[in-house]
Amino acid sequence: MGADRTPRGPQEQVEACGRAAAALLRRLLGDDLVAVWLGGSGALGGVAPGQSDVDLVAVCDAAPAPEVTRAVVAGLGELAMTWPLRGLEFVLYPRAAVARPARRPGFLVNLNVGPRMPYRLSLDPAAEPAHWFLLDLSILRDHGRPLAGPPPRDLVGPIPRRAVLEALCDSLAWHEAHEPALQQAVLNACRGWRFAEEGVWSSKDDAGTWARGRADDPATVAAALAVRHGDRSAALDPDRVAAFQRRVRERVRRALEED
Repeated sequence: MGADRTPRGPQEQVEACGRAAAALLRRLLGDDLVAVWLGGSGALGGVAPGQSDVDLVAVCDAAPAPEVTRAVVAGLGELAMTWPLRGLEFVLYPRAAVARPARRPGFLVNLNVGPRMPYRLSLDPAAEPAHWFLLDLSILRDHGRPLAGPPPRDLVGPIPRRAVLEALCDSLAWHEAHEPALQQAVLNACRGWRFAEEGVWSSKDDAGTWARGRADDPATVAAALAVRHGDRSAALDPDRVAAFQRRVRERVRRALEED
């Protein structure tokens, strides 16, 4: 009997699911597929069981025909529903949209689907908050893992630091107003703070560890890390989370003013 090749750890699961999705995209898009990259925690590290999903970005030469787009959405949705993960966050871009990223990146498909994820499909960039996509492209350019085609830096053009800081301000405001998962709000703030200070992207775990030693309220950061990794005894106070977010937003704004 051959060795058991079933992915064991959450990082392996994310990578295996990403490869399966990339193979499906190759079949459906054919020669029009330029690249597929793994982003998020699958690329940065710090995959958290039960919370992480597969962040996948694909690039094609041009917009596929409507019937091909429908097949991509249906095929990825069917595949993602079988995964032992939260789900799939997928964005498809034409090559031109990533070569010179705009403040509102022009995606073709934005799909969220999975066993533990609310279904969302958007085909209109104007209907979505632009900061998500600009920040994801910035992270991908530095850290995206190729599953098909060339590495991200060969296709994704540089994004001005000022544009990234502005997107971070928008992201922090969005999390403060809409994010129900308090640990996500705290750790995304930590990631943005570190980028504003050092110009580097890091995983949520690494960003939290970095911020914990610098924060006015290290206990809130420590609690966010504990919750992310399943510690049911850890709790986050909404008022302290909001205060932490405001302090980080002020730091990012100062960095923007100094830029």
